[in-house]
Amino acid sequence: MSDEIRQRKKDSYKIFDEIASTYDFLNHTLSLGIDIYWRNKLLRHIPDMESINALDLATGTGDVPLTLVKDQRIKKITGLDLSKGMVDIGIKKVNKQGLDKKIFLMIGDGVNIPAADETFDLTTISFGIRNFSDPQKSLHDIHRVLKKDGRLMIMEFAIPNNKIIKALYFFYFRYFLPKIGNLVSKHKDAYTYLNKSVEDFPYGQDFLQLMKNAGFVNLEYKPLTFGIAMLYIGDKKNRL
Repeated sequence: MSDEIRQRKKDSYKIFDEIASTYDFLNHTLSLGIDIYWRNKLLRHIPDMESINALDLATGTGDVPLTLVKDQRIKKITGLDLSKGMVDIGIKKVNKQGLDKKIFLMIGDGVNIPAADETFDLTTISFGIRNFSDPQKSLHDIHRVLKKDGRLMIMEFAIPNNKIIKALYFFYFRYFLPKIGNLVSKHKDAYTYLNKSVEDFPYGQDFLQLMKNAGFVNLEYKPLTFGIAMLYIGDKKNRL
């Protein structure tokens, strides 16, 4: 990891505070709406439980909790994010849909999770762990707060294997997305940083190894949309 990216990750929540007002619009527009399709993929892999207490880290404006709550087995969702600007917008979205008795968004750190051991049945992170100051430490803490037989699902950008898709992907991520994102958000380099953070982050088997290091089992990853993103899945099991 470059020193520049490592340093900016420590305060990345400040960037999200500064772009919070345009984040949802740009997220949906620059992804051509694919982000909605990706989040719905989470619903297919929710663990087989009758009642689920879920935790969503780097929750941003609450789009993942608002997706998960569509499954009736989800009884409560706690969303944590260090960006107050993003969380404030998320709370308004939750209240607007009348879901404030099920979804609770608040300021919180995804690396040092403010929760007791074995609290949650499910933890999710959607396109956020690459911005964490210490992803490996976060994975260990997620394992700690998950109950036995709990599940972790993480969506994150990756780099496609297909040479043509990869070339198009790099053009879009390195040139088009930063220019439009920075212009609309009126931030000098927020989307330039976000692009660099994608290319600098481990993906595929390398990321599964981080999950394995934290104690997760039944590990798998599912490529999304030609491999430009991945859904990583791992479970917490009783130790023998």
